[in-house]
Amino acid sequence: MYGDAKSELMFRLRGSPASPPKRRHRNGQSVLEFALVAPLMIVMLLAVVDVARVYTTMVNVESAAREAADYGTTYGAGKWQAGAPMDDNVVEMQKRACVASSNLPDYQDADADPSNGCQNPSFAYCVTPTDGATCGPLNPADGCEVPTRTPQPCTVTVTLTYDFHLFAPLNVEFFGVRIGFPSTINIQRDSTFAITDIDLSTVTPP
Repeated sequence: MYGDAKSELMFRLRGSPASPPKRRHRNGQSVLEFALVAPLMIVMLLAVVDVARVYTTMVNVESAAREAADYGTTYGAGKWQAGAPMDDNVVEMQKRACVASSNLPDYQDADADPSNGCQNPSFAYCVTPTDGATCGPLNPADGCEVPTRTPQPCTVTVTLTYDFHLFAPLNVEFFGVRIGFPSTINIQRDSTFAITDIDLSTVTPP
């Protein structure tokens, strides 16, 4: 009986040195698993953030387009007279679009002067004389500058195009072909307003 107890004690003493390496092996395995999973978790987190950023950017770009179109169609149809009135009106529309979108992360203005326009987002506009007609450059023959134009006023559409850069571009290049999501998303939003029939030039000051 004494011999059995001694044998068991010797077995435990011999087996105990092997335990620490096993624990170190388990710790090393956990570190390896974390190293494999962590990059995927970070990419997924950045993708979720990008989705929220894309949504808020779309709202901001559309709001800037609305600001420009609203200004361009308010305070008198006479602003669309061919020549200096229309040119000044378009410049101010572009300026307001740039100012309204200047808080966007990828906003670009080479000379830091919105009066000269901005590069990102880019600005474009077109005029529709009647419902169903093609939106295009203003045709003086359409009489859009006439305050009492019938049967309906012309409409102005402002389009802003914005290049949005993602935090987590999920794409890989395979034999020269890029597969997945791009690193840049092109966001295009527009807003349309009818040219008001109020002619400020005919208003007599009190």
